[in-house]
Amino acid sequence: MTKVREIWSQLVLTLRKHNLSGVTREARFLLAGVLNSSPSHIYLYWDQDLSDEKIEKLNIMVKERLNGVPLQYVLKEWDFFSLHFYMEKGVFIPRFETESWLEEAILTIRSHLENQPLKVCDLCCGSGVIGLTVAYWLTGVQVMAIDRSQLACDLAKKNAQKLALEKRVSIKQSDLFNDITFSNGWQFDFILSNPPYVKEEEWNFLSPEIRLHEPKEALVSGFDGLELIYRILHESSSYLKTHGYLYIEHDPSQVDSIENFSLNTQFKRDHIIFDYQKRPRATVFRRM
Repeated sequence: MTKVREIWSQLVLTLRKHNLSGVTREARFLLAGVLNSSPSHIYLYWDQDLSDEKIEKLNIMVKERLNGVPLQYVLKEWDFFSLHFYMEKGVFIPRFETESWLEEAILTIRSHLENQPLKVCDLCCGSGVIGLTVAYWLTGVQVMAIDRSQLACDLAKKNAQKLALEKRVSIKQSDLFNDITFSNGWQFDFILSNPPYVKEEEWNFLSPEIRLHEPKEALVSGFDGLELIYRILHESSSYLKTHGYLYIEHDPSQVDSIENFSLNTQFKRDHIIFDYQKRPRATVFRRM
């Protein structure tokens, strides 16, 4: 057997040899993955022996990572908003930028909580991180998470089970709202969406790590990247209560185009949320 500290030294050298950026961070996450530990706690295992089985597992993970597989897919898990989620190949990897506007959304939802539960929709839910985060931190909400990908819905269900939220979060496979039968009068109080918004022409210029491994349909939305966002603005008003909130994540360059399109819908722009890099990352609409 080999000590964890020795494995660490070898791992850092291997990653550095292949010019991987953020070598120390990557090594922490990979080693934590086989130790079933937090990356910040791996030093507690410094003088422990790593079994041959775990060394073999680590070698497989390192090989995948050096072949360009995203770290989240290699680890099969990732943290979002201080919660731990399963990740799987074929499902969009949540980004840190989403946390910036979701934080405000959670505070706004909390301010509207009264005696009856609020109905929240996570539209284009992917692995379910948005809706499940809302349900976890706000016990007074009922969440419906929707995605057109069966693979994404299956993963969202696994994450709901992991967080023990199955009773308050339902997962539906649907092309937006088209494949769901709602009871008469059903409307949401909030719709939160991180839809695909990459331009078709930009796809080939994305990093190989994204282009070769993440699902294109979860990232690209037509020639201008706005195809699905336009559909959301056009189709979701019937499912949102009057004065209800619609949060849409988008590229910073799309702000004006989205507002211009909304002028012909039942939505009015309320305000824009900037991400942690001070870029306009999400637009908040109110249903008129």
